[in-house]
Amino acid sequence: MSYCEGSIVRIKLDNVLTYDSVEFQCGPRLNVIIGPNGTGKSTIVCAICLGLAGKPSLLGRANHPTDFIKYGCKKACIELELYNQDGQNYIVKREISKEAPTNKWWVNGRSATQKNIEELVARLNIQVGNLTQFLPQEKVADFAKMTEIDLLENTEKAVGSPDMFERHQQLKDSRSSARELETDHERLIERLNVERQKNARVEQDVRSYEERNKILQEIKTLKIKKVWVEYEEKRQLFYQHRTERKTVEAELKTLRDAHAPLRRGIEECRAKKDDIASQVKAKSRELRIVAEQASANANALDGLTDKSVEIRSEMRFKQEQEDARKRRLQDLRRQLEALENDIQSLDDTVDVQPQIEQLNKSLREVTQNLAQVNHQGDSIRMERDKHQRDHALIEKDLKSLRNIENQRLELLRTRHKDTYSAVVWLRENKKMFKGTIHEPIMLCVNMRNPQQAKFLENHVSFNDLRAFVCETSEDLNLFMDLMRDEQKLRVNAVKAPADVNLEETRPSKPIQFYSKFGFQTYLRDMFTCPDAVMRFLCRQYRVHNIPVGTAATKQQVGNIIQQHPELTCFYTEDSQYQIKRSRYDNSVSSRNIKLKQPSLLTTSMNYERERELVKQQQVESAAVSQKEQEYKELQDRSKQLDQQLNKLREEKKQLMMRKDQKKRLQSQIESKKKTILTVEHEALNMEEEERKVRVKVAEVNESKLRLLTQYVENTGRCLELCKDKVFLGVSHAEAVRACTSMEEENRGQTQALQQAESKFERLREREERCKREARQQLADARKESNLGTNDELPQALMQEMAHLPENVDALNALIDEKQVRADLTIVADPRVIQEFQKRQVEIEKLERELAEKERQLATHQCHQCHQCHQCHQCHQYHQCHQCHQCHQYHWHQCHQ
Repeated sequence: MSYCEGSIVRIKLDNVLTYDSVEFQCGPRLNVIIGPNGTGKSTIVCAICLGLAGKPSLLGRANHPTDFIKYGCKKACIELELYNQDGQNYIVKREISKEAPTNKWWVNGRSATQKNIEELVARLNIQVGNLTQFLPQEKVADFAKMTEIDLLENTEKAVGSPDMFERHQQLKDSRSSARELETDHERLIERLNVERQKNARVEQDVRSYEERNKILQEIKTLKIKKVWVEYEEKRQLFYQHRTERKTVEAELKTLRDAHAPLRRGIEECRAKKDDIASQVKAKSRELRIVAEQASANANALDGLTDKSVEIRSEMRFKQEQEDARKRRLQDLRRQLEALENDIQSLDDTVDVQPQIEQLNKSLREVTQNLAQVNHQGDSIRMERDKHQRDHALIEKDLKSLRNIENQRLELLRTRHKDTYSAVVWLRENKKMFKGTIHEPIMLCVNMRNPQQAKFLENHVSFNDLRAFVCETSEDLNLFMDLMRDEQKLRVNAVKAPADVNLEETRPSKPIQFYSKFGFQTYLRDMFTCPDAVMRFLCRQYRVHNIPVGTAATKQQVGNIIQQHPELTCFYTEDSQYQIKRSRYDNSVSSRNIKLKQPSLLTTSMNYERERELVKQQQVESAAVSQKEQEYKELQDRSKQLDQQLNKLREEKKQLMMRKDQKKRLQSQIESKKKTILTVEHEALNMEEEERKVRVKVAEVNESKLRLLTQYVENTGRCLELCKDKVFLGVSHAEAVRACTSMEEENRGQTQALQQAESKFERLREREERCKREARQQLADARKESNLGTNDELPQALMQEMAHLPENVDALNALIDEKQVRADLTIVADPRVIQEFQKRQVEIEKLERELAEKERQLATHQCHQCHQCHQCHQCHQYHQCHQCHQCHQYHWHQCHQ
């Protein structure tokens, strides 16, 4: 017996499992390896699988090729020689090493890849994964579970020709298609018969329906004829009314011509009356103007009278002032006399000047000491006040900073009550945990610019923003158990990744690399937070690699996607862009999301600033306490010096009073003398004042005389205008009487004219009404006939209406008769008719589909017969005795 293509000729193993080194030849029909336990049967099978690029999982023993290296060795070598009927045999060699990351392959001494070996094995139809061709000891149970069909198909793949399995599958698919076609054909026939039977049951109802429709069409034609006949009657009536109206119009014109002279006289009389009325109005306006001038003269006279009274009152006031001045001058002279008497009664002054000088020296010393103490006190007080102001400013800054944190905490309480309760609990129980548990991310993050909070809020989900960040797994588990089981709170918590180094976490490209597209910064650079929180955000949301741009970026989105495929997510001024690339055809899809307005991170707190302010506050508090103590000591010293200074001043005051009493009296005398001189110079010349008053009163009287003359003239003019107005009123009354008389005469003569005009209006309105009715009748006739404005009646319809009556009553009788016949016709439900028509369309469609299925079935049967003829070659794979029955079954099915 000769070797088959791909048969194993020789096997050589070095350091493989139980073998140190072995090499042996194989016969041309190697099928089974047998031997006692522990002799290396499985080792040879494993070597064959691994040497032919099989995966370790096919053996069911180990997961990695290095597991098959003999214990204590660093590498193993497998060499297989495969038969080649066309030339030199194939020698496949594989070296497995624990030190090298990959295995080494050779084919006939030349280096190769594992893919080259797999292609060679496939070309030789070697299937180490097919249990009917290659059966390791550990896979016997899987082989026993295979069905007859699986055995047949795997045998075909193992020992049959390359296209045998494909032809077998085509034969099975062809039979399945034939069954489907037959089933569809039978279903179409059954459905077609059902639809035909349904239509046969309602065919009589459909004929009745069609007969009734024919009668209704005849009724419609009669109604069209009727409306056209009614229109013609209206048109003839309109021409009759127009003739009558023209006759009456001619009679009316004759009457109007005869009545024209009297109407002209009435119009002239009315014009005269209107002219007189205009003159009366003009006189009234002139009279009103003159009366207003007279009233103005009277008001001016009253003003001058008041001015005269005011001049006399002013003179009386000056007289009273002069009398008061004289009384005051007498009082001053009496006071001066009393002071002169007092100064004459004083003795010579005792010399107290030495005592005063000694007191002045003491005062200067005490004052100097007090000034020095006060200066020191002011300096200390100013320093204390400065420290107090600084302390207050620091306290204000701290409140402002902490209020930001409270605002966020209050916002968290409204958004998620459980998370808020968990934060309050954590602040009181931090000592329960080994490491640090950071409060929710939304409380830890501080935006460098609050206006940029929208980017982070849109990038990180709210569930993560309210999540606590733990640094150890133990703390995470303990915290979640306490929250769920004891506190009954639903909260989120995450673990910060320990393998992320913030110093090494850098963007793939510096931001300057993308600056030409308007990118200014990465998302990570917009905020600060604890390192653990930052590690989580870098790992989970890649904030260190998400660039943020401006409005200019939005204009270049297309260029960014095309030129920088590494940017899968970036932001413009108001949008987020997410880019995805297909793994199959490298096509690009982008998603644009409008940014929502921020609500959580718009307020930020600087914790470093808080620590600095607390430290400054402590320093300022200590300084204030120290300065308070120093200031209190200086105040006590100042009080002592004040008491001493007041005592010295009182002593000096007593001495000065004794020394300065005479000087004071002399000073008062001089002052009184000056005051007396001043009062004497304030005296008024009453005779001159009286003369001035007489001159002013004379001027006022002259003005009053001039105004009184104008008032008399205006009053006389008013009387003359009143007379003229009365005469014009009489003339107007006479003109009115004349007009009334002529109008009475006109009414008697125009009665016949009015009757003629009334008759003309009635005829004109009747003509217009008839015209509108005729037009409406024409519109109704066109609408009934389905005609446009300029369309003519169809010739067929005119011929159909030609033999119909020309009388409306006769047409109504025919319409009633046809309507009775239509009403007596039994009509099925319209839905039945619609279903009949739909089924008729469906029947035609089914008949077409049935013909197509019959054609496909005939074509498929011819093709199947051709395949069955080709399947005689299937006898070739009857080489496996165990699959003989399965083979016969499929062959029988093929011929069916």
